[in-house]
Amino acid sequence: MSNIKDYPEEILQSLEDYKIDIKDFLPGHGKGAKLLLNFNKISGIEQVEGIILKGREIPNGIVADIIIKEGTTHKEPIHLCFGVNRQSGIQEIFPRIIAEDNTNVKIQAHCSFPNADGLIHKMFGHFYIGKNCNFIYNETHYHGEKSGAIVAPVGYMYVGENSIFENNFNLTKGTPGKVKILIDIYAMKNSVIRSNIRAFGKNKNDSIRIRDSVFLEGEHASSVIKMKAAAKDGGEVLMYGVTEGNAPHCNGHVECSEIVLGQGSICRARPFIRAIDPTSSVSHEASLGRFPQKWLDELMAKGLSEEQATDILIEAMLQEETKL
Repeated sequence: MSNIKDYPEEILQSLEDYKIDIKDFLPGHGKGAKLLLNFNKISGIEQVEGIILKGREIPNGIVADIIIKEGTTHKEPIHLCFGVNRQSGIQEIFPRIIAEDNTNVKIQAHCSFPNADGLIHKMFGHFYIGKNCNFIYNETHYHGEKSGAIVAPVGYMYVGENSIFENNFNLTKGTPGKVKILIDIYAMKNSVIRSNIRAFGKNKNDSIRIRDSVFLEGEHASSVIKMKAAAKDGGEVLMYGVTEGNAPHCNGHVECSEIVLGQGSICRARPFIRAIDPTSSVSHEASLGRFPQKWLDELMAKGLSEEQATDILIEAMLQEETKL
């Protein structure tokens, strides 16, 4: 299926804001597997050896199955784009992703709602990562410029023994609208979890609430959650980082950093940690505030206004290297 000429360009346009090449998502370009969705219609799909992509259209969205066959290694990412170009309505996405044992893959997902004004997007996803895998999941979001989206994804991830799972989520371009994200990651023996969250609430109509949870269920499992956010001009952000050490010799850390700027803006960080085994170690740190005046003064001395200087510092913080 490859009706890419019918896929609205405006859904993909926001990829450029994240410095991602639009062509990588188009069937016929590059070497990666691809799946593009416009509301509830599969507009483009491309298969590669070792990876199975299947989608079933439903009235308000799609049920998508992505299976990486045992032993598969691909340098080119699997590209997924779930978009809606209409202003309102409800989109529901049900992705089921399975990485069988001994696989090494990356997924680059993008959710784009450029015209959202009352649009609702729901996602309920299940990920199963087998043993001895290296799995990277990158997801970027763009919700338009009107703060008109309501976005509520829920994700459950199981990470098998001796596997590495890296989760990178970015919601820093455009206006978020109302966002509530729940992520639960279950880590088995000797697995390594790296989770990086970036979000930016830009005005009084933006409310972002993200709970990123890691449950260290296997011996010697380890994790690091890094959550960075900014709120300005009345925006609201709540970052809730959870790590539980539920097995011997596991090690976890939660780090929350948030910047709050402008009248009425709210930033909240709620790290929650728990350990039930005396040999496990779980820690957290959190910081809230504004940028040091010295940094602003240095940029303003170069002719920038305070607002311009602040925007540069926010962008630098949110674009900081996410590799742990």
